[in-house]
Amino acid sequence: MKTLLSLRVSDSNKTQEDKLKQRQKIVTDFCGDLPYLFDTKNLPETVGQKNCENWVGGVTIPVGVAGPIQINFKNKKSQYYLPLATTEGALVASVSRGAKVISTAGGTAVIVKKMGMSRAPVFECQSGAHAFEVLEIIEKNINKIGKVAESTSSHLKFLSHQGWVRGKFLYLRFNFDTDQAMGMNMVTIASQAIATLIEKNNEGAKLTALSSNVCTDKKDNLINSILGRGHFAQAEVVLSKEIIKSVLKTTPEELLKVHTQKNLIGSNLAGSFSQNAHVANVLSAIYLATGQDPAHVVEGSKAFLSLNIQNQDLYISLTLPNLNMGTIGGGTYLPSQKEARFLIGQKEIKIAELVAVTAAACLAGEISLLASFCTDDLAKAHQELGRNKR
Repeated sequence: MKTLLSLRVSDSNKTQEDKLKQRQKIVTDFCGDLPYLFDTKNLPETVGQKNCENWVGGVTIPVGVAGPIQINFKNKKSQYYLPLATTEGALVASVSRGAKVISTAGGTAVIVKKMGMSRAPVFECQSGAHAFEVLEIIEKNINKIGKVAESTSSHLKFLSHQGWVRGKFLYLRFNFDTDQAMGMNMVTIASQAIATLIEKNNEGAKLTALSSNVCTDKKDNLINSILGRGHFAQAEVVLSKEIIKSVLKTTPEELLKVHTQKNLIGSNLAGSFSQNAHVANVLSAIYLATGQDPAHVVEGSKAFLSLNIQNQDLYISLTLPNLNMGTIGGGTYLPSQKEARFLIGQKEIKIAELVAVTAAACLAGEISLLASFCTDDLAKAHQELGRNKR
């Protein structure tokens, strides 16, 4: 049996295609031909250099289109289609229904604020007192630290910082504007430069880890819900009882009841800090379709749905304090993912607009799923749309 090391083709004279074929031969010798997995016609050669080590092929995820949905963003009303990469039957249909009810009501108003991408190194100091000493020195020289960080990239701006002491360890959290990129690599390189400066100018302070989990990246946490990370987005809509009845076949009172029992009390009973129905479903589908890092669904899906009845109508808002997205870098340059973003806006859209569309799509998914519980249609929809039909 070939070892993993056999897949590491290091001959610098070989092209990426040559290396790819050599790896495919090794895999084929082990388990036979894999024509679907080995289909790479839509993937550029740079994938093997930039996105994936030991590259042998690709996995196709079906993409459905939901919408259109009307979004009112920055004083402009626009219609958008929503590309959703998913293998879950009924998801695209559900988001489409949510998009229809939102558009019928005049669209969703979306707010987007850039919070900044963060990286949080931890340093071991000589004592607790020394840790506070180092923190004080950092506070006094924060402008110099910011300039060192910004020298690592022309697209990066230093925004802010926080610091905490635990025992003799100093935890720092630096926040950066990474322009149109999600920016994890950018802020990691900038934070390394900051860490080197801190060690050089503070004898006895030694970097323990460049990421201390206070960032917090790809893990359940509360700090990003409080301070935000990446982008903050909030989508809101007012649905009249007539629209709710005609499109969703239910009432404002029933939707509010299901939300209270499921998303509020049910989440509390389960010890969950996320007060939503299935934001991760829609978020992961958009992340995969548009070239985002899907692992960021972990913290991005910590979202908060709010419902209030006002004058017999229903006000609904969805707050997402931590959306880590980009339109450049990572997997965003891959051809299929780039075309999925074209589908949204008919051209390459800016990051703030992509975040707004993502928030609106998640709101549409929340409204539709809540309605399916009110009408007891969830199982029926999955049976009709999500089951194999012979």
